[in-house]
Amino acid sequence: MKRILIISSSPRRNGNSQLLCEQFQAGAQAAGHTVDLVRIMDKNIGFCRACDGCMRNGGTCVLHDDMAEILQLFQQADVLVLATPIYFYGISAQMKTWIDRTYPIWQHLGSKEVYYIISAGLGKEIIQRSLGDLDGFVEHLEQYEIKGRIYADSVMDAGLVKTQPVMQEAYQMGLQV
Repeated sequence: MKRILIISSSPRRNGNSQLLCEQFQAGAQAAGHTVDLVRIMDKNIGFCRACDGCMRNGGTCVLHDDMAEILQLFQQADVLVLATPIYFYGISAQMKTWIDRTYPIWQHLGSKEVYYIISAGLGKEIIQRSLGDLDGFVEHLEQYEIKGRIYADSVMDAGLVKTQPVMQEAYQMGLQV
């Protein structure tokens, strides 16, 4: 069995990418995996100060917030699920903040199987144009394989994914980890 970390960056509790994370989690748990679902909006995570304090003190951030706990979960995980809505041709500010705050361990990100869960109010081409930050982060892992991508497009209003086949796709993807 694998240890899975889902990083959900939807600012909306019932947002489309959040709902898809919960489906993925349910499938993975049904398969017997251990799943940690971190909803960034429920955590106290400050912005990186670019002070390089973490580089001078062995990889510990000078900010004392929830990120240290999340980094521990990250290092323990075999599988990483990155979930974000697309806003103005980019990942959410919450996801970007989380990525920036992995800087203390950026040289030791480890090996992971990776899944993307992406939602957008417009079409798939918007999603594909907006993944540079996620792809760049994943490319810094020591070893990785992107095992799956769920793209929920044309879902502007919160909860629209509930009636779409992508909900079952998320469950099945979690089940097949």
